[in-house]
Amino acid sequence: MLIADIMALVAPPVTDLLRRSRSVTQDPQPMFPTIVAVRNDRVLATVSTLRIEATMSAASTMAVGLDPQALVVATEARLDDRPALTYAVMTRERSARWVVQEIHDDGPQVRFSVPVDGGEPRGQAAGTLRVLAEALGQRPMDVSTVARQDRSGTFGEDTFLPPEQGRVVVDAGTMSTLHERVAEIGGQVLYLARSPESGRLALEAGLPRACLLAPAPPAGS
Repeated sequence: MLIADIMALVAPPVTDLLRRSRSVTQDPQPMFPTIVAVRNDRVLATVSTLRIEATMSAASTMAVGLDPQALVVATEARLDDRPALTYAVMTRERSARWVVQEIHDDGPQVRFSVPVDGGEPRGQAAGTLRVLAEALGQRPMDVSTVARQDRSGTFGEDTFLPPEQGRVVVDAGTMSTLHERVAEIGGQVLYLARSPESGRLALEAGLPRACLLAPAPPAGS
């Protein structure tokens, strides 16, 4: 997957997250550092916390449990004394990029420049990419060996879920673990189901309802 394609998927929800953080009229807050998992050419999950160290601690769990094509860490920063969003992008194939997107505050409106190559990463940026590379170097969980809960497992019966269902169950367990880890520090975990059916299966597998963003069901259903 190309870095440009990853950024086309990741930048819109991240800029929307920053807009929401700025829309708190009484006390606008900076955007929480956020890690984004991309899989099957779509944004799959996000973890946001107040501290970059806490956000980065989710990288290994996401890499192993979600099997992403890429992990992206987005932070709000100041570059050359101007506000910007920065993105540390790492793919499963170890393609890495440091991307910068300028923020333009025009009164109540917030605009964003086109994301551009940020050059050679240094300092914290280089460290972030190293952590992502180490996380994505781990072998993901095998979703073909998720045991069924609706079968006794006797001879002649399939004791495992189909891989596509096992995938959702593993996703749900991974996101539940991350939710438990960051909820106590005011963090947020979101899982974007690919369909209403996948969303229902994830909830049945233990995904906290507050974490689920599911597509709307078809009209009339």
